[in-house]
Amino acid sequence: MRKLRSSIVLRVGEETAPGARRAVVTVGTLEASMKAKIALLFLVGVVASAAAIVAAKHSPVIQALRGNWDFVKSVQEETGTYYRLKVKLAYKGEPQDFDIVVTCGGRQINYADGSRTSELGVAPGVFGRRMSDGKGLVLVPPQACRGETTENGGVAKDLLPAVVVFDDAETLAFGTAYMSDDAYDSPLSVLRFGGATIERADRKGFDQFRREQANLITRSSYWTRAGAAALKSRGIPAARIPMGVVCFSYARYRLFGQGKDRAHELWPAERPRFWLPATQHDSEAIHPFTYGHPVLTDHDGATPYPANQVMQHEFVPTLGMPRRGLDRPEKHTRFIASSYYPDIGGWITLPWPPDAATRAETLLRNGPHVGASIDFRDGATRGFGYCRPTVSEFPTGVEYSDPNAHPSIPYIRLPQVNFIDGIEVSGHSNWGGMGPPMIIERDEFVFRSFTFGFATLWGDV
Repeated sequence: MRKLRSSIVLRVGEETAPGARRAVVTVGTLEASMKAKIALLFLVGVVASAAAIVAAKHSPVIQALRGNWDFVKSVQEETGTYYRLKVKLAYKGEPQDFDIVVTCGGRQINYADGSRTSELGVAPGVFGRRMSDGKGLVLVPPQACRGETTENGGVAKDLLPAVVVFDDAETLAFGTAYMSDDAYDSPLSVLRFGGATIERADRKGFDQFRREQANLITRSSYWTRAGAAALKSRGIPAARIPMGVVCFSYARYRLFGQGKDRAHELWPAERPRFWLPATQHDSEAIHPFTYGHPVLTDHDGATPYPANQVMQHEFVPTLGMPRRGLDRPEKHTRFIASSYYPDIGGWITLPWPPDAATRAETLLRNGPHVGASIDFRDGATRGFGYCRPTVSEFPTGVEYSDPNAHPSIPYIRLPQVNFIDGIEVSGHSNWGGMGPPMIIERDEFVFRSFTFGFATLWGDV
C-alpha cells in the first residue's frame, strides 16, 4: 500500500472521454473445440455487424447526424414554454435567493420514412452570480417543459436543484456541487437551502429577467467543452480554460449478506484498505446493481432499498438532486440519495491548480495518469461532488484531423493509478480518463462512480 506523502503536492490534470473506456482481457489457451465455437461466434458477429452497418445507413438519425438532410422531410421549431424557478439560498449567511425565468426550446425532425425525433433544451441551462469573495454561485434549473409546476403537483414540493460553488468566478473551472441534504448539513457547507418552487411564466417575464439579471456564465466558457466544431458552428471563440460542467463523485454503499461474504473471499492476501475487483464477474458478485436488488447506503441506521430506487445520474437534469427517504406522493418519481464523496480525478490533490491549462499541458507531457482521487476524509465530505474540466479539453479550440494526434493519447496510455485520501488503491485499471466504476473498501464498503453534467446540446446560457 502506497500513500501520497503530504510534503509533495501534485497538481495534474485528468482526461475524461465517455466511450473511451478500455479493458484488457487475458485469454488462456483454448481447446480445439472452443476455438471452433469462437470462430463460429466471430463469423456470426461479423454478419450481424455488417447488417447493423447497412441498417445504420438507412437510419434517419444517422442520416441527419451525417448531414444528409435530404432524408429529412421537415423540421418544426418547438418554442414558447416558460417557467419561473425560485430558490431560497444563503451563502456564508448572506441571502442569495434566485428568481429566474427559463425558456424551453428545441425542434422536431420529421423524416422521409415517417419517423421523427424530438430534441429539447432550456435556456439558461445554468445561471450564476459572483459572490463578494470572488466565488461563483451557480444554479442548474431542472427541466419543467411540459407545464409542470409546484402548484399543480407536477413538481415535488421538496425540489432540490443542483447548486455549485465555483472557486473562481472568472474561470468557473473548479466547483463544489451540493449533491444532497448531506452537503447542506455538513460542517464544510457554506450554503443554507430554504426551498425551491416552479411556477408558470411567459415571454414578457423572460425578457424582463434577461434585461435585469446578467448571467455569470459566458457562452464561450459553457460551450468550449463541446469541442472546436461546436464552437465554430455557433460562432463562439474557445475559452482558454473551460467551465467545469461535469461533476464527479463516488457513491459509497455498505456491503451485507452474500456480497459481503464474496468481498471477504476476494479480498487480496495483503489486506489493502482499498482494492479493485479483478474481473467484471467479481464486481457483480460483490455488489450487483440490478433492478430490484437491495443496496444499503453507508448512513448509520440505513435500511436496504431496491437499486432501482437509488438516484441515477441521467435523472439529475430533470428532477434535480435526490432527497432523503421515500416520502413523496406516488405521482412523483422518488429516488433516494446515496452517500456521495467528491472525486478530484487526475488533479490528484487539493488545492486546485491556479492555472488549469498550464497544469494540463504538464500532465499531458509527463503524467502521472490518475483515474480517481476520492476526497473522502474518512467520511467528512459526504454529500459533495467536484465539478471540473478534464485534460482532454486542453488545449481548447483545436481540431485534429487525425484523432490519434491529440496530445491526450499518450497520457491515456500511461498506467493508471487511483487514490482515496492519498492512499493508493490496490489493483490495476485503465478506463481511459475515467476512474474505475467500482472500488472496494476492505470487505465492508463499495464506492461506485456517480457523474453528472449540466451542459446539453440543445440548451444554452
